[in-house]
Amino acid sequence: MIFSLPVQQEPKKYAPVRTLMLYLTEECNLRCTYCFVKKEPKYMSRETALRTLDWVLQRNVSGGEYKVLVNFFGGEPFLAVDLMQEVVDYGRLERPNLYKTFKFSATTNGTLANERVERVVREGQLALMVSMDGGAQANRLRPMVSGRESYSLVRKNLPRLAEWARLCTARVTFTPDNLELLKNVRDVLNVAPVGVALCPVVEADWAGHEQALEDAYAELGEWFAAEVRAGRRPPLEVTWELLRDYQQRLICKRRPQKACPLGESLMAVDSQGNVLPCHRFLHRPQQRLGTVEASELPDERWLYAHLKRAEIPDCETCVARTVCGGGCRAVALDGGYGLNEVHPYHCLLMQAHMRLVARLYAELRHDLNFWSGLAQVPTDTLNQELYQLGS
Repeated sequence: MIFSLPVQQEPKKYAPVRTLMLYLTEECNLRCTYCFVKKEPKYMSRETALRTLDWVLQRNVSGGEYKVLVNFFGGEPFLAVDLMQEVVDYGRLERPNLYKTFKFSATTNGTLANERVERVVREGQLALMVSMDGGAQANRLRPMVSGRESYSLVRKNLPRLAEWARLCTARVTFTPDNLELLKNVRDVLNVAPVGVALCPVVEADWAGHEQALEDAYAELGEWFAAEVRAGRRPPLEVTWELLRDYQQRLICKRRPQKACPLGESLMAVDSQGNVLPCHRFLHRPQQRLGTVEASELPDERWLYAHLKRAEIPDCETCVARTVCGGGCRAVALDGGYGLNEVHPYHCLLMQAHMRLVARLYAELRHDLNFWSGLAQVPTDTLNQELYQLGS
């Protein structure tokens, strides 16, 4: 039955969900060494998937939100492509008295690009975040289940996925073992015309790699500046967003109060229908908020009671203080830190990126091409959040 709200009903007020991470499956056809998902053969049922959309609508009725981004996640979500198609079809149905619009996206490893994938991406107008973690050297970090290499398959599929999607971003995940990705990011752009999101693995052991990180960012910055001066816009969307935030904070001097919309406009639902503060809490049952079968989330009060701005004393003098909200809470917990503490490697990585941003701003702020590129940073929050998903 399609969820609809009687006109006379007075809905209870909840914090509306603007971005929902939906674990269609926790299974995957890759075995990436840096992935936080345990790769269990768990698939979401059709009933749970459709009930989740109803749950979001019911929750959002009083929240004034008119768009909800559903991000299909995993595992590899296209392993459940038939279920994905059903969710998209259900989300596009008209609902009496509900003026909500679902948008859909998927975070994928890029290995699956068949006719069924094309259909759901085109019909659902999906935005795609495709893991494109470097060249052939990355095969040691993301092999297929069989042990075979995966890069050639992803490279072949990326142009097609980019053609089918309404928006396509290549997610370049880097660790101390593949820092060459920062220097060779233009290789991704030679494969397909996509945006690029550079995403470090905070949990990796970065000790002793500080100078290599700085050198890689410096070389990346030289290429970025040269592209801007030549009248081209390098599609490093996270860097552009940091440049925009840096410029705005120079004017308003206001610090962000959080790193992400955890537990407010962002939530996740796992393959069994459990509601999580975000997708990174998948294997933390003690932080589950409830289930989509319940009309209320009994443990939601836990989140609001304990969530504060994450910071440490060094935040006051940090180069990233004007744009950093404290880093990922789940990563901090997984590293043995508190919910409102900061993982030290987050600081290391954020500071390195911000030193690059500050140099680029000082170097390019008198260039009209720079301001033209800055004006193209997405103002649609759904698109902004997409660049940050899947971390």
